[in-house]
Amino acid sequence: MKRQFLRQTFLATLAAGALTLAATTLQAAPPGWELRNGSWVPLVQPDPKTPEGQIAAMIADLEAGRNVAKVSERAKAWLKANATHPLVPQALLLRADSRVQRGKYYDALFPLEDLLNNYPTSDLYNAALQREYHIADAFLNGYKRPFLGIFRLPVEADAIEILERIQDRQRGSALAERAALRIADHHFQQGEFIEAIDAYGDFLRRYPYSQYVRKAEVRRAESSLGNFRGVLFDITPLTDARERLSSIAKAYPQTAETLQVKAIDDRIYQLEGKKELEVARYYWRAGKKYASAWYYRRVIENWPETQMAEEARRELTRRMPRELGRQP
Repeated sequence: MKRQFLRQTFLATLAAGALTLAATTLQAAPPGWELRNGSWVPLVQPDPKTPEGQIAAMIADLEAGRNVAKVSERAKAWLKANATHPLVPQALLLRADSRVQRGKYYDALFPLEDLLNNYPTSDLYNAALQREYHIADAFLNGYKRPFLGIFRLPVEADAIEILERIQDRQRGSALAERAALRIADHHFQQGEFIEAIDAYGDFLRRYPYSQYVRKAEVRRAESSLGNFRGVLFDITPLTDARERLSSIAKAYPQTAETLQVKAIDDRIYQLEGKKELEVARYYWRAGKKYASAWYYRRVIENWPETQMAEEARRELTRRMPRELGRQP
């Protein structure tokens, strides 16, 4: 599935480009139309026999939920007959909306991409991006693409791709900010903590003044904790989590209290001690007694009055009593 959507939309828009190239300079709605809720609508109902009247009829049908399945085909026929008309972007939007209303989210992307690629200065450009964002959100919420009428294929990779392109197409906008955060949240919710750390870090670099900075900071710290696989593995995620939680505690004291940062820090402290104890045991099993004794003494010295220190003292006394009194 990776890059499949890009290839398909490129071919589709390339084919449509021959029809729409001549209309790329006609971006505004014709006189008597206004932008309302992400669509062009007529102020006065036009003659139903005219291209404008046909577009108005399709808009009315979609709003009323009538003939939804036929709107896409009517819009297709309209586009073929009116390739240079100013309302071409609206016809493309109608094709997409009719497909969305029938649950064909993946198919709706093709006319949206046509609009975005061939009409970048259209008044409907932002509306198309908004629609693509909602489609990507549906993909990440479990929507699967029908295939051959039998299979339903996951489209999470396509969703991430769409959200990344939204950021490229409208850099610095509120929608681009939401797209970046949606990517990070998806990785966090799926337990993909390495990807979540990178995505939240990218969000914080791109949008340092966002209202969601605190959320991103907290989630990045939580992702570092989630990335810790256990005392037998690398302890770096715990170190990163501690540093990030410390920064949160300084910047957002109330948030730190809500998150119980002190309790989490105590838990990290315990895990670090347990990690050192396991290292001491590993060296003992490997026959490296002096290295084992050094780690045992280190646990006793740095984690006093804990269960780990008690176990380290007991094991060191049994295995190498002469090493007990030395400094680590």
